[in-house]
Amino acid sequence: MGWSREFIEKVREATDLTDVAGDYGDTKNAGPGKVKMNCPLPNHSEKTPSHYVQKEFFNCFGCSEGGDCYKFIQTVENCDFNESVKRLAGRAGITPGPDDWVGGSDAEDKRKDLFVAVEMASAIYKARLPDIENKEAQQARNFLRDRAPQRAREQALGEMCEQNGIGYSYPRARGLSNALTKELTTKLTEYFKKTGIKETEIPKKIENTLKRAGLASEYEGNLTDFFFSERIMFTIFDSSDRPIAFSGRQLPGGRDPKYRNSPETEIYKKNEILYGLNWAKKHVAKEDRIIICEGQLDVIAFRESSLPVAVAPCGTSITENQVKKLARYTNNFILCFDSDNAGQKAANRFIQWEEKYNLQIKVALLPDGADPGDYLAQNTLDELVATVEEATPFLRWRINRILEEEKTETIEERVNAANRSLQIVRDHPEEMYWDDYVRYIGECLGHEYSELRKKFDKMDKTPERKTYQPTQPDTNSGTPQVLVKQKKPKPADKETKQSTTLALNVLSLVLHNRQTLEQGELLPNKLEAMFFPTSPLSKVFEALLASQNLNEAENLIKDAEEEERIFLKLRESKPDNLINVESASKKIGELLTSRVKNELNQLHNDAKESNNLEPIRKLGEVHNAQNVMQNDGYNIFSPEADFLIEWLRERLEK
Repeated sequence: MGWSREFIEKVREATDLTDVAGDYGDTKNAGPGKVKMNCPLPNHSEKTPSHYVQKEFFNCFGCSEGGDCYKFIQTVENCDFNESVKRLAGRAGITPGPDDWVGGSDAEDKRKDLFVAVEMASAIYKARLPDIENKEAQQARNFLRDRAPQRAREQALGEMCEQNGIGYSYPRARGLSNALTKELTTKLTEYFKKTGIKETEIPKKIENTLKRAGLASEYEGNLTDFFFSERIMFTIFDSSDRPIAFSGRQLPGGRDPKYRNSPETEIYKKNEILYGLNWAKKHVAKEDRIIICEGQLDVIAFRESSLPVAVAPCGTSITENQVKKLARYTNNFILCFDSDNAGQKAANRFIQWEEKYNLQIKVALLPDGADPGDYLAQNTLDELVATVEEATPFLRWRINRILEEEKTETIEERVNAANRSLQIVRDHPEEMYWDDYVRYIGECLGHEYSELRKKFDKMDKTPERKTYQPTQPDTNSGTPQVLVKQKKPKPADKETKQSTTLALNVLSLVLHNRQTLEQGELLPNKLEAMFFPTSPLSKVFEALLASQNLNEAENLIKDAEEEERIFLKLRESKPDNLINVESASKKIGELLTSRVKNELNQLHNDAKESNNLEPIRKLGEVHNAQNVMQNDGYNIFSPEADFLIEWLRERLEK
């Protein structure tokens, strides 16, 4: 189904893209009928405006994206063509008539079946949770009941779960886990019959839909949905309130990880989607602030309060794309993370985005061991709101952290704490803050303001760390001499020749067959530096991503013998004329499983040497996912691949 050509043109004529662009950032006049701005598109960040917009078209000279008003909305909002027409029509005040929606147009949404399948799955999960006859869900009901408002808890639990799309999955099966698949097959069969598809084609259509939607994968020739077994299911919605994915929370005593999220699909991009944004955005204009939490229950607590403007990343650390998206709504961020080390580390990550997106950040200080969900369970949401209202400015929070971490008993310790605190202030871009915070540091440490000010005035700003962005290769500034300092992947002690050969084969694909990888969405979405077994291989991969050719990549790395040997081997390599997306995907999946295998071997060796088996007791699911990938032809788009990627990332960050 799609919009009529007449309606599409009517909306186009009523739309001035220069006005629309203003909804996504500050614009500056760039000539008659033209504006420029920092690129608002995902996967592209810049400080100097290179994104030019006219009434009907846009073009970014930084990322080379361009197109009409519909392409702009599709890219920025991650929506389909029909949805972009609908949004622009609403913005222009155009109400579609009965003849404006027609069937079989070129604008037909090829992802419609995925939305339907995920919505069906969401309804199934939601129905399983409150069903008293479903004894398997009792533990999930108990867990959620303890977190529901105290008022008439049974009723409150039902309302909370229905309003927020919360459900329960299926228990772990001994054999093939396919309970969800069976229910969806029945429902999708009826759905596809109504669309006019031949009955003989329906089974294959269902299988394809379930795989594309991230609801099932293939194991030994059968569809399985084991990925979310025994979990509380939170439905993830897009900005149009459509179910697009799930986040499954482990039950008390359940199998790790704590949260397991749907794999990336055509309708779910993990580094862009934020849980709760579909609800929060309706209130952000009034509040002019947004609260960033850690989990789904935190968002739900705020949704029940007088401040329903909370969002959370889905099972991963917040990304720059997500920060960029939020900054389109407001520059006022309030961070409401747990008070543990992980929460403090998550808050600290916003340093890199504060100046870049002109953010005004505050940190809500929760008591030790508390999270927003506790206030909901205790019917003390007013206290939660009060805590947010009293949030500490980001710069003061950072200074306070140093003063809490540093010992300040001796003169030397106080001087060291003062130096660290002063440097943070000196690095802050807003000079009007400087004097007050120098005075504040003096008051906290008992130093004279005049002496601290003299010291401060002699300080230089911390040199900015030189990094290159894989999505923004710099081809205009000559030949950079410094490579990124990234966290090095930890290779296994005994790297095999086979894994090195496999890694070189993948690097050869990046060099010679990059277009195939990008067309198949393997780059930059599915292949990461941490897949490679050694640091030099990872560095060469990142250099290739940041370059247009092999010479440019070599210029990014200087005086590194191992990397030079790798480049020499790549020069001897040749394009693979038989490669396609499927075979390239298999190679990348094989590289991932090989990397995971190295890490597992390292863990087992460490456990054996230390005689401590605790770190390897919960590796069963990792081994299981690895085996499924091997048996499934190393499918890098499978839920098992996503699980292994998340596990590997967590392992390497420790």
